[in-house]
Order: sequence, then structure tokens, then C-alpha cells
Amino acid sequence: MWRTAALACGVALGVLVTPSVSSATPNDPRVTVLQQTYVDGSRPSPASDTQPAAPDRTLVTTIAYPSAARGRLPLVVLAHGSNGNPDKFTELIQTWARAGYVVAAPLFPRSSDTGGNLVGDYVQQPRDVSFVLDHVLAADRSRTSPLHGRIDPRHIGLAGLSLGGFTTYGTIWNSCCRDRRFDAALLMSAILGPFPNGSYDFRSVPALLVHGDADGYYPQSPKAYPQLARPKWFVTLHGGQHATPFENTPDPNHAFVRTITTEFWNRYLKGDTAAEQQIVAADRSLDAARAAFMPDIELTTTGGYVASTLIGDPVEKVQGGCCEDVVTVTTAMVPSPWFAT
Repeated sequence: MWRTAALACGVALGVLVTPSVSSATPNDPRVTVLQQTYVDGSRPSPASDTQPAAPDRTLVTTIAYPSAARGRLPLVVLAHGSNGNPDKFTELIQTWARAGYVVAAPLFPRSSDTGGNLVGDYVQQPRDVSFVLDHVLAADRSRTSPLHGRIDPRHIGLAGLSLGGFTTYGTIWNSCCRDRRFDAALLMSAILGPFPNGSYDFRSVPALLVHGDADGYYPQSPKAYPQLARPKWFVTLHGGQHATPFENTPDPNHAFVRTITTEFWNRYLKGDTAAEQQIVAADRSLDAARAAFMPDIELTTTGGYVASTLIGDPVEKVQGGCCEDVVTVTTAMVPSPWFAT
């Protein structure tokens, strides 16, 4: 099981906080996990196939941090995808926590696997994210909370998978619900689309897009990447699926994804400039490993197997190449039927 601890109860401004114990997961004594419930009484939850309408929004939130850490740490908020759950990300969450991050992962009231998978409720999720952030930061300020003094409020990242990526786009770049407290964005198989009464302004927030090209939603990321301001990274996982590279389900990309996402946070939440080289080195290592084990699968113009394609402005500095045009670069590196159309 997770190593667990209970947060203090409290009621303020329509928020109900109750302690609970998280579900069974592989134990890692290096990581402490808290689970608490926030209730936003100012917004309703619509009815879904499995849940009745409710006058409020209940956000059960998993919080993880390194057990032995002292001092303030950067915070990462993780938004799950359609039919998702934070319990599907325990390995990734623990990886980030072991690397020196506090991670907060809310269970969305209606798009989750327990909420009825009501995809249209995505329009409320950026406000859910901001609501959770409000109260995690409040816990950091509370002397009675286990989170007291643990969070660096100046360095906060937001990660999202699929519909959670849609939520991330809205939270950081859409006028409907922009939250300027976030300093970096991780977009995993993310979907980009409109929000009611809002428009996009892709201001300069560091972004990493990671997407498998065997996913039917893959064209979303090459379309979104050119719109983002610098600095930005885009990693294509060749043969990668939609969710398995990021969730607990066994996938050959797990180690690589954990490495590059952690190094991305290190670069933009901890200010570690050497992390750029670590991302590039991880990409090269994955390619070399796949070439050794699968030499007959998909050869590039240079004669080597490419397990992933890494492009972006930081790569231009590290490798000395030109990386701005995602379509041209990816087509040149790895022939793809989609890019050929």
C-alpha cells in the first residue's frame, strides 16, 4: 500500500477537507502519500450514467512527497484523462515524488472512472485544478498540516493526459480559466480544443509534449506544437499508444517517459540547466537500445532505428540543429503516412 498520513480537517469558503486512506499500491517507504477530499460548494456536478447530479464538486485528491525531504519543494498537479483515476498513475507519481516534488492528483467528479466518464464535464476541470491548487497551497501555510512548509509556491507545474491534457491547455493558455500560477506544462497524449467563452493565447510557458504515433489522437500534438511559445519540447514515441506509456499498465516506454518528464520538471521547476542534456541523452539511449534489440524494424534515412523523435528549441541549443518546424523535422527523421497526406 501507499505509505499514508492524514491531513487535518477543516471547513472554509465552501471547502470540506476530510482525511482518508488511499487505495492499495506498491509500497515505497521513500514516498509519503496523503489523500484528502475537497468539496467546492460554489459549482454543481451534472448527472452522468452512473452518478446523479450534485450541488457541489467533490475532488478526492492524492498528494505524494518524498518522506525524508526537508524544506520547500516544487509542486506538480496531475490531471488524469477520460475514464481515468490517479490510482492509474501511482508509478509516475512516485517517480516524481522520489525526485523531489510534491505531487497533487485530483479525481475529477464526472470524467473519472468512478464519476461516469462524462467527457463534456471537461469545461469545469480547469477550475477544479485551480481549486485544488488553492487548497494545497493553503495546507502548506497551515501549521497543523503535514504539508506545512513543504511546497515552493513559486515553482508549480501542471501535467495532463488526454482529456487532462485538454484541461492543462485550458488552465494555462485559455482566457476562460487561465491560472498564471503554473510555471510549466507537461502534455501527455493531449487533446487541444475550445472552451466556452474563451480563446487561446499561447504565452511563454515551458511545455513538453509527449505523444505516441500509434495513437489515433496523435495529430493533435503536431498541430498544437507550432502554436506554443518557446521554450518547448515535443517527443514522439514511435509505436506508442495513447495512455499506456504514462499509466501503470505495462509499456516499453515507461522508463524513458519517467526520465524525460522528471528532467523536464528539473529544468523548469528547479532551474537545472543540465537537465536539457539529460533529456537528449535519454532520447539517444532509447534509440540505441531499440536498435540493439529490434534492428529490422523501421529504419530511418541514417540507417538506425528511431524509438522516439525529439525536437524543440532546447534541442537546437544542445544539438545544433534546426527544430522549429515539427512537420518537416519529423517527416525527415521518420517517414509517416499521416505526415505524407
